[in-house]
Amino acid sequence: MNHRDDRPEDSKPRVTVVDEPQALTAYLDDLLQEIAEVTPLPSGSAPPPAPVKPAPVRAIVTPIKPVPIAAPPAPPAPAQDCPPAWAQKPFQCLLFRLGGVTLAIPLVKLTGIMTMPREITPMPGHSSLFLGLTEHHGRKVKVVDISPHVLPPDRLANRPPPGNLILIDEGRWGLVCDRVEETLTLSPELVRWRSPSGKRPWLSGTVIKHLCAILDADYLARSLEKGTWG
Repeated sequence: MNHRDDRPEDSKPRVTVVDEPQALTAYLDDLLQEIAEVTPLPSGSAPPPAPVKPAPVRAIVTPIKPVPIAAPPAPPAPAQDCPPAWAQKPFQCLLFRLGGVTLAIPLVKLTGIMTMPREITPMPGHSSLFLGLTEHHGRKVKVVDISPHVLPPDRLANRPPPGNLILIDEGRWGLVCDRVEETLTLSPELVRWRSPSGKRPWLSGTVIKHLCAILDADYLARSLEKGTWG
């Protein structure tokens, strides 16, 4: 028997639908809240030198010209967002999906792509970031999942199984991803580059037009090697 819902319209629960591109744009925009600040001078710093008074001159001596006082050095300018060396001119990136978010890796930093292996040798004693070891062309590849560090929390649940590995640092590291998509040529001016003092050093920049974030492969390789990430 069907029951009609006689509750007033205002009392019924409402479902808010967020447009997918809008949600991704908001996430990428949040990534770029990387404001560089000028570091203030430490407390107790020596004050600038006081003006030098010219020495008194006797009438029988030719007057001495006052020594010009050097102006105090100007404060350092704030760090400016600028493209890295590999992006001084149009460059190519590989786009791939991770947790429904489009990420990009510069082709100059890409070693290769491989299908997600069926078997991975576990690595006891490592953080959950490291899934284990696999082989590619006779070389050991450390498989890592960076999603907990680069994805918003709502993207971590119900993820599809990984389909590919993105190989960086001469194939030493394999970043798991949902799937590989396409290559894209970008002009530096289309990218919102991360500030040098930003809090997300794994991020090179974002491209709002294509709804993607560009990863800093060099930072990933260094931090993974040192074990300082995850």
